[in-house]
Amino acid sequence: MPLLIYTERTASRLNWGYVLHPRGIEVISAPGVERGPLVAWSTDPRVRFRDTPGLWKPDQPIPATTPPQTTARTSTPAPAAARPAGPHLGSGATRPVALTRPIPQETCLSTRAVIARPTADGYAGMYIHFDGYPDSKLPLLLAAYQHRFAGDVEAMAQHLIDEVHHGWEELGTDLLDGAPATLRRSLTGGEEYPSRQLTNVYNTDGTPAERELITQDGTEDLEWAYVLHESGIEVIGLLAYDRGPVVGWGTDPRSRIVADPGAWNPDSPAPVVPSRTAPRLSATAPSSAPAPRKAARR
Repeated sequence: MPLLIYTERTASRLNWGYVLHPRGIEVISAPGVERGPLVAWSTDPRVRFRDTPGLWKPDQPIPATTPPQTTARTSTPAPAAARPAGPHLGSGATRPVALTRPIPQETCLSTRAVIARPTADGYAGMYIHFDGYPDSKLPLLLAAYQHRFAGDVEAMAQHLIDEVHHGWEELGTDLLDGAPATLRRSLTGGEEYPSRQLTNVYNTDGTPAERELITQDGTEDLEWAYVLHESGIEVIGLLAYDRGPVVGWGTDPRSRIVADPGAWNPDSPAPVVPSRTAPRLSATAPSSAPAPRKAARR
């Protein structure tokens, strides 16, 4: 196979570009973007970077958060003695993608999630490819419920689940339609990007994918789940738990939200701290979490 060198002229079919400069790594969210911001070499490797392409603009700050307080995740499985008794989502070993799981024709680094409604034995919903962390998704979903969907959780579920064929590439700021301008700007910093559904989706055997709902039994490749209950959003950190606490619909979307999956214990209050700079949008308190279906795992 001949050596293939990509340049800015031949990278149109790639999703991301990483250019090694003396001062750091330039991150280019291709296609259609020629340059990107520079991440300095001295940046803490534990920093969590956003994977939404529209946020990586050369004239904007690096879309990242401060380093997590917990130890950075690695691919090394934890010792067997460190795992609690009972079933868990996975052993840490590499698993093949199920033949029936649709995957985008073009893939890149992502934080995968599912947006779902509750069912008799768990939940079912649609895949979200990019930026599935709760400090990104919860503000959008809370504000969407409070404003665009005017408190109608069923209308919200129809839009996010029933009217979607394969899943979401990303959820965008169109979910904030109807929100006050000050709230919208507070959540987005002035950035606007549309929601995009997945296209060109195929099974791993190369055949076009059929529409498929993701259930609680098919989350082995996902990191987060958001279940739309009548009382609020159940947030499940799938790397640590099978259920999660419920964040009440009246929660201020500007609240500070912890993105560590280990913090979303179904037996503890949701790790959401109200904003100090703005009043809560509602006096409704977050509802209590549903009982976990099985023991937490670390």
